Amino acid sequence: MATPPNNQDSPKPAFSKRRALFLGQDSDSIIKKFFGSSAMVAILVLGLITIFLFKEGAGFVQLYHKSLQEYRLSGLEYVDILKEKREGYTSLTRFLNDIKADWINALRAEDFTQGEINKLVMSPEAKGFFFGYMRAGGELRSFVKTKMDLAIAARDQNETNNNLRSTLSNYTDRIEQVSRPNYQFTQEDRNKYALRLREFSRENTTTDQNAVAYRERADAVQNTGAELTPEDIETFVMLLEDEYNNIERTIRPIDFSKTIVEVTANQDEYGALLERLEAKLAEIVVMADTIEFNNPAIDERIARFKELNEVYYTEFAAHRAKLATWDQTASVSIWQALGAFMGGKDWITASDQQDWYGLLPLLSGSLLISAIALFFAIPFGVGAAIYVNQIAGPAERNFIKPYIEFVSAIPSVVIGFFGVVVFGEAIRLLSQQEFMQWVPFFPVQERLNAFTAGCLLALMAIPTIFTLAEDAINNIPRHFKEASLAMGATPLQTTMRVIVPTALSGIISAIMLGFGRVIGETMVVLLCAGNRIKIPDFTEGLGVFVEPVHTMTGIIAQEMGEVVHGSLHYRALFMVGIVLFFISLLINYSAQWVVKRYSKIGD
Repeated sequence: MATPPNNQDSPKPAFSKRRALFLGQDSDSIIKKFFGSSAMVAILVLGLITIFLFKEGAGFVQLYHKSLQEYRLSGLEYVDILKEKREGYTSLTRFLNDIKADWINALRAEDFTQGEINKLVMSPEAKGFFFGYMRAGGELRSFVKTKMDLAIAARDQNETNNNLRSTLSNYTDRIEQVSRPNYQFTQEDRNKYALRLREFSRENTTTDQNAVAYRERADAVQNTGAELTPEDIETFVMLLEDEYNNIERTIRPIDFSKTIVEVTANQDEYGALLERLEAKLAEIVVMADTIEFNNPAIDERIARFKELNEVYYTEFAAHRAKLATWDQTASVSIWQALGAFMGGKDWITASDQQDWYGLLPLLSGSLLISAIALFFAIPFGVGAAIYVNQIAGPAERNFIKPYIEFVSAIPSVVIGFFGVVVFGEAIRLLSQQEFMQWVPFFPVQERLNAFTAGCLLALMAIPTIFTLAEDAINNIPRHFKEASLAMGATPLQTTMRVIVPTALSGIISAIMLGFGRVIGETMVVLLCAGNRIKIPDFTEGLGVFVEPVHTMTGIIAQEMGEVVHGSLHYRALFMVGIVLFFISLLINYSAQWVVKRYSKIGD
């Protein structure tokens, strides 16, 4: 019978050995706490960013509400109604100048000499028509400017008064602090005290001896660090109170109910002015019939110009009724201020009349560029993922996959620089070639536009969509493919009818995350989108894709460094950031919902 082996001599399994401890923790505990703490740090940082974003942007609606109230109370809203007819006249004048430019170009195309062109364009009839029309609106422009100056002056004085009252509030707090017993003077207090002593010695003392004493005491306090006495404190309080009184005397109270009388006065005179303008313009427009353009295209545009003038005249009655029913006392609600931001069509800052913060130009620009980017990124990204995972051989896969993913390592500023210097200019030059003139919106005038930015963003989104889509395809159990092939399906049929539909939820999630990558990009759109703050003109058809636009991320990057901290403009940019935050949150939540809702694996 064999002797059983001695248990003492048999080796113990490696896993039974005692593990090394560090600060009383084994390796498993250390790894667990490391990654757990990393997740907590990420959650903490995200929470701090969210709190900061909402804290800085929360005051926007209230400040914008106040701005819109002042806009109405000061009469600037009434002036903007007045400006409608002035701007209409300006648009007609611009249209007429375009006709004149087309006429001159047509004459040059017919080989007229410059002298012959000047003789036709500067004939008495042509001068009376073109130049007479441009001079006809002088009275209207003068009237509107006068009213606008009155409203701006009232608004500016009210803002000055508010700023001065805020300054007086700060002085009140300062005087209260300095007057407290045992108050410790800071170096800022010493400098302020010395400065006011010198100013007071120049302005208010009656003898040279007192002035010299004040200046000497100022030097001692500021330069030698002399100890401040109770008399110094009393003097400092007196000087602060004197400065308070000087500022208070500069406040000129504004009563908007009185200033608005001047702004809205002379409505009958304005009505008579419009009647004179209509008669004058009608007389000048008739002069076009005395000019022989000898060009059907120009004659057609002149006929259109006459129609636009008739439309312009017919709007006078409604315009005057709108002025008559305007009400300065109509309230402006908080919801109207929020709606003016969310649905506003203008983003105008640093205006001498009224700043407007409308989201629509920025949101529409961001969505237009994102649509162009996804148009290219989805087929290329998803198609590459399907090909690499299901069709390509090992050599192709090892060659293609790293290069696609390497694109995400290229800095966005480099891609943007490439777009400015190379890609945008190449598109513009291509559009100017004769063989491309069949395209309706060619030639492209602007090299920096939505199409340029969208194509470059597509390049940046393809790696994201490719990687996530391929991961989704990789997660399909292998027996799905084997079962399909066993039933006689070809590899292509298996890929398109089994693998792709099964991975569709993951592919859709990849596309949505690619959309989030695109809409949050900053540097490329800032460099390549053209930065024109205007809602794209979708009536241009496909031509809308080559219009310069601005985006939400671009406006934040462009203007944040120049705004005053805490100002309305500053908080408006944070409101744009909050909208971006919610868009990104919605995209990520939707991607997760799609994966959970439509995943076929495990059903």
